[in-house]
Amino acid sequence: MEQNFEPRYLWLDRVDSTNTYCMNLATEGEPEGYAVAAYLQEQGRGQRGNSWESQNGQNLTFSLLLRPTFLRVEEQFTLSKVIALSVCDWIDSHRVTAKIKWPNDIYAGDRKVAGILIENSFSSPLLEVSVVGIGLNLNQTEFSNGIPNPTSMCQLTGNRFRPEIVLSEIVGSIQTRYARLSHGLWRGINEEYIKSLYRFNEYHFYTSEEGRFKARIVDVKPTGELILETEEGVQKTFAFKEITFEI
Repeated sequence: MEQNFEPRYLWLDRVDSTNTYCMNLATEGEPEGYAVAAYLQEQGRGQRGNSWESQNGQNLTFSLLLRPTFLRVEEQFTLSKVIALSVCDWIDSHRVTAKIKWPNDIYAGDRKVAGILIENSFSSPLLEVSVVGIGLNLNQTEFSNGIPNPTSMCQLTGNRFRPEIVLSEIVGSIQTRYARLSHGLWRGINEEYIKSLYRFNEYHFYTSEEGRFKARIVDVKPTGELILETEEGVQKTFAFKEITFEI
């Protein structure tokens, strides 16, 4: 029988950042499986140093403490794939088609419904601590003008959601995939991730330091770099922050 972490839940009325709180728990030696959620996250962080907007009590913002000591540091993007696919599992279960906008934003159509920020800690060739921060728009229907293309599950389905229930369901989804990963069952993860990529194999415009160009996503390297192919058949590889999608 597969062994897995035992979830422990902590709900806070407000916090600066659930990732910071969770990392402090890791430093104190708490076991993996600790999920810290907040009704109001005042300094939520997203990718590229962006903030994460969330109205008080309307959405789900949480961080999950993991200790993936079975993964080498150069394999850390595999964990990112597993987490993104787990969030997609939950969204898909509500009849909404979820796609992963590389590296790990979650889109429904051309709108962002969730974001993921994973912070890893290690002092050896193996990962020691991974704090998985997830922000999922649930019931919010109005967003600041400065927030690009947001949407929420309420807007997509017409239903309202209880954050407490959604938290346990998403953690359960992560448990299932994480257990497979910890037991070496990696087969199919990359193929499933590629298949779930937003705009996979479609030609769109992108911007890099070389300028604007049209290309299609053809693959992602094991270490996480995105591989694009231009209309002329030239392949280009980009690390995180080196490429911008035109939405």
